[in-house]
Amino acid sequence: MRKPAKIVTALAVAGLAFAGGSAFTGTGLSNTAPATQFIGGTVSQSVTGATLAGVTYGFADAGTNTLVNEITLAFADTADGRTVAAVPSGGSGGTFSCGAVLNNASTCAFTPATTETGYTGLTSLAVTVS
Repeated sequence: MRKPAKIVTALAVAGLAFAGGSAFTGTGLSNTAPATQFIGGTVSQSVTGATLAGVTYGFADAGTNTLVNEITLAFADTADGRTVAAVPSGGSGGTFSCGAVLNNASTCAFTPATTETGYTGLTSLAVTVS
């Protein structure tokens, strides 16, 4: 009676080890995306003159999301008509021209330096509301 119990126990432990080993290997997952592909990441935002409630980035290259061509800024309790400036850094491509605050929001459109369709490599955004 003891021998079958040891065999069953050994098989159970071997099965757990096999299942655990395959669960942690993550087959099909890879961290070798090309350098130009946007996968997560962060953009630091600093704001002067208002309280920023949210930022939404629009992209010229749907799917790869590497060329920012629009920034929508949502503010908390900011008066209509206030002027907004958004200055990107950490990348290249041009500037952004923002509309005045309307209903606690402002949309900033991409202005290319030459022939770019969006700002690439964005790592920080300085927003000033006056």
